[in-house]
Amino acid sequence: MFITGIIIFFGIHLIPFFPRTKSILRTRLGENPYMGTFSLISLIGLIMIIFGYESEIDNLYSIYSYIYAYSEYVMFFSLTFLVAAYLPTYLKKITKHPMSIGIGIWALLHLATNPDINSVILFGAFLAYSILDILVSEFKKEEKKLYEAKILYDVLSVVVGVLITSLAYNYHEYLSGVQLG
Repeated sequence: MFITGIIIFFGIHLIPFFPRTKSILRTRLGENPYMGTFSLISLIGLIMIIFGYESEIDNLYSIYSYIYAYSEYVMFFSLTFLVAAYLPTYLKKITKHPMSIGIGIWALLHLATNPDINSVILFGAFLAYSILDILVSEFKKEEKKLYEAKILYDVLSVVVGVLITSLAYNYHEYLSGVQLG
C-alpha cells in the first residue's frame, strides 16, 4: 500500500509536467472537475502513504544527533517558503519556486533524521520531485503571472511560518506518530 500510494501521489503530480496531457484533461473534464479529480487522486495516494508507512529498524546510515538541535529552525525555513508560495511575496519573486524549495528543505531534514529504507524512499521521492519540479519549470520558461510583491506578505509568511512550525513541532506525534524532542 505504501509504494502504491507513492506511485499514485507522484504519478498524478507529474501530469502538470506534460502541458499537452494536462490541457487535454482540462478540456475534456472542465477546469473544476479536473482540479477536483487531481485533488481526490492526490488525497487517495497520500492516505495510502500514511497508512502504509512503517518505520523499520534497519538503518541505511547513521544519524548525527546535532541535527535534532537545529531541526526546528530548518523546519521554520521550510514552512515559511511553503506559505510564501501562496502569497505575492518578494521571497517568491526572488526564488521563483518557494513551494519546491520548502518541500526540498523538509525532505532533506527528514532524510537526515530518518535513515530507514521506507523513510528514504518516501522523503527521497519528495526531494527528487521538488528538484524535478524546479528544473522542469526553469526549462519550460513559462510566463508567470505578474504581481506586485509586498513586504507585508513576506512578514506574514514569516509569522505564519513561526506559527505552523510551533504547531508542527508540538503536535508532530499526533500528526505522524513520531514524538520530537
